[in-house]
Amino acid sequence: MSPHQAPHHHGRVPSSRFQRELPLVQWPRSVSELEAAGVAEHELRTGRWRRTSRGFYRPATGSAAGPDGRTCTTTQRIADASALVPPGGAIGGWAAAFVMGVDTLDGWRPGRSTYQPVLVITPRDLGRRPSDLVRYCRSELAPQDVVHVGRLMLSSPVRTVADGARACSSLADAVMLVDACLHHRLVDREALRRHLDERPGWAGIRRARRALDLSSPASRSAWETRLRLIWTLDAQLPDVMVNQPIFDESGDLLGIADLLEPESATVAEFDGQQHRDRDAHRADNVREERLESAGLTVVRADSLDVSYHRSELVRRLTDAYERGMRRNRAHDRWTLAEPAWWLAQVASV
Repeated sequence: MSPHQAPHHHGRVPSSRFQRELPLVQWPRSVSELEAAGVAEHELRTGRWRRTSRGFYRPATGSAAGPDGRTCTTTQRIADASALVPPGGAIGGWAAAFVMGVDTLDGWRPGRSTYQPVLVITPRDLGRRPSDLVRYCRSELAPQDVVHVGRLMLSSPVRTVADGARACSSLADAVMLVDACLHHRLVDREALRRHLDERPGWAGIRRARRALDLSSPASRSAWETRLRLIWTLDAQLPDVMVNQPIFDESGDLLGIADLLEPESATVAEFDGQQHRDRDAHRADNVREERLESAGLTVVRADSLDVSYHRSELVRRLTDAYERGMRRNRAHDRWTLAEPAWWLAQVASV
């Protein structure tokens, strides 16, 4: 981002991914419904129909491809899972958050090129086995815990985040979910904390509380969150500021750091796919030079570093932090004080 430039949003707020994908959804129907509509049972075994779950089918064509180019969209997967929600149950976790507008929680695991199953909350044990499509969570739902979005029954925002974090298989996944929901203002932090504190005996509640303690509403992506957790938990370095604007002594913007530890003047940046573009790469290089000329140390990481070279990344982060702590602070030419032009532009967003 160039000097004297703050983020702006012009015109109409774009619709969510769920809203954009919804018109292409093919809703699954039971065998009895299809037979009543004139679809013979033998036709369901042809390539014209796709079995979504036991006893449910939808047309095999018409739904858009997902991010891997082969599977269906996130919204279609959620629609497929909706047929398995029992009376008194609801879709929860990442899938409910996605329907509510948290686009980044689409169930896609980029590091493993797979989808997470849709969380289905049930008031009683149904004796069903989890599958690639769904995972079941037995939990009572009060009337205020359920919201309707079109044909879908969803858990309420606070239950969505709490149950989603409880059901995650790792602390990192739980923090990523909480980060995304706080960033999109799906839930208030204190309301979520009260909800968790009122249910001390629920399964997974300690993980959910820990995830909330480690969360940051300023985080803009799951990869950013994972990098922050490596800094905090793996490297055991001091807490960082997230997406923090940094200015030079003249009040010009040097850059917005993904992570900044101000005492050591260390910046950690995650390079996503958008940084592979030549123009973006050039802009990254220019910004990095500006930051380092002002006295900051910059560490860049990508998905390979975060997923497969964590030990080396921890060493690089620790080395940068230690070098930053030894720096001659008289040479610092940066500040976190926000100039008037920045405050005015941020207020106008």
